Amino acid sequence: RQVGPPAPAAPRVAAKPAIANVGACAPKNEDYPPAAQRAEATGTTVIRFAVGTDGRLAGAPQIVRSAGATREHKLLDRLAVTKLSECRFTPGVDENGKPVGASFDVEYVWKLD
Repeated sequence: RQVGPPAPAAPRVAAKPAIANVGACAPKNEDYPPAAQRAEATGTTVIRFAVGTDGRLAGAPQIVRSAGATREHKLLDRLAVTKLSECRFTPGVDENGKPVGASFDVEYVWKLD
């Protein structure tokens, strides 16, 4: 009886991080709060999202860095959280191709045109 080579191992999949399609849900120019426009508030809001294996938000998003210190900047932060929470999220994938939950940061830059 002849023994053949061992069966090949199952192919490994490259692990992929969780992602969000933020282009479809990011705040638009017309969403800019009027008070923030009047105050010429700009800056960058950084929000941490946790996504479950089903691609849904797992818990409330956290503001990691505010757009600034003023009340108008806080308006920008809250709007960014509200709008970006409406995004479609794709869970991460481990090296075996199984969906995994993950957290990641989204940076939103506020600028006046």
